[in-house]
Amino acid sequence: MTPGTTASLICPACGQAFLSMQQSMEGMVQCPHCAHNALRGYFGTQAQVAGVAQVRRRVSQPQPVQSPPAPVQQPPQYESHAFAQAVGGLQPRQMAMPPITAARPALQPSQALLPTGAPPPQPDEFVRPQHLRTSPWRNAFILLGFAGVCGGALWLWWDSVNVPAVKQGEAPTPPPERKEVQKSPVVPQTETARAVIPAPDVGAMAADAKTLVTELFAAETAEGRAACIHEADKYGAEIEGQFGATGAQKTELRLLSRIPGMPQTLPGRQPVPLFKLVTSTCATGALIRLETGADGRRRISWPLLFETHSQAQAAFMKQPAEAAAAWFHVGLRPSHGLDIAAELRGKYLTFDVQVSAGSEPHFVACVERDTPLGRYLDRETEWGKSYLARLLVRRLDIPSAAPCLLVIDCEGSPER
Repeated sequence: MTPGTTASLICPACGQAFLSMQQSMEGMVQCPHCAHNALRGYFGTQAQVAGVAQVRRRVSQPQPVQSPPAPVQQPPQYESHAFAQAVGGLQPRQMAMPPITAARPALQPSQALLPTGAPPPQPDEFVRPQHLRTSPWRNAFILLGFAGVCGGALWLWWDSVNVPAVKQGEAPTPPPERKEVQKSPVVPQTETARAVIPAPDVGAMAADAKTLVTELFAAETAEGRAACIHEADKYGAEIEGQFGATGAQKTELRLLSRIPGMPQTLPGRQPVPLFKLVTSTCATGALIRLETGADGRRRISWPLLFETHSQAQAAFMKQPAEAAAAWFHVGLRPSHGLDIAAELRGKYLTFDVQVSAGSEPHFVACVERDTPLGRYLDRETEWGKSYLARLLVRRLDIPSAAPCLLVIDCEGSPER
């Protein structure tokens, strides 16, 4: 051991000697044997315990219970003086009794090692580490969960015990049926129209169309031709201009056939069969639709036949862009707008327009989406279906692969 560097100390708790480099009397020292912490002044040195013969480890032992001291027996006193003389002057021998000493509390060996005049060390307060501390609500939650489990088990037991018994040979009573009140679904207007309007008799209409077209081309007078047209008194001049010529300029019938599919009218979505009419002056084919008059008879609808037979829509598209808007009967089919520029597809709702019985000429009808009419057509039309409507249109000059029409109004639409 190097003097001035280490010191030999005696632990006041366990009595073991150890070396320490702590020289300050106010510094903390820990015993390597029992991990006792105290100031340097509380540990004894070899010089302070030189008189101690033996250092024992501090062991906590119960102190034996000491019995009270036995009573001291006094020698008998002789009452008679005569008896004392009889014994010949012999003095009674007093028995030697052990000295009576009070019980002395056992001195703990470690207390003898305390420095002289130093107060006993106070035990350090035990502080539980942070990672071992638990929430004060932990036990409450555990108790609450245990009570819930016990309550559930008790309820299951009570429910199984109190099941109504079924007598032998008696059928169990079925539980009462619960009647569910179902709310009537809100039926859109388009579905209501499809459910209320019956499908037309296509066979009967095809036979009527054949008869009317044959009579129209075979008639020699205006009255005969007017008898085949619905509301002919409004369109007398146009009827004679198309089919009233005679001789070499007379329009001849070439073909009459039914067009596959059945478009729907807008508004109303009423299915309408259409027929293709090919003549000597209209090779692409005109469209024919039948309408029922007040007398219950079917006749040819003149506006659709006249516009498609005379190709009025194609002639309108040849006019300048500043020309006034006009009404036309057209066939519509929703499209993706691939014919117009990509940056304009989000602005316009587009339809493929059919103005003849063939695929030519091809036009694109555009309606602005953020308008009442655009929202109406978007709601009333479906993909893959065709429609027949009368539209107010004008030319629209935008970058496109086909001539475009701007839809301004739709006849019969509740929204403008």
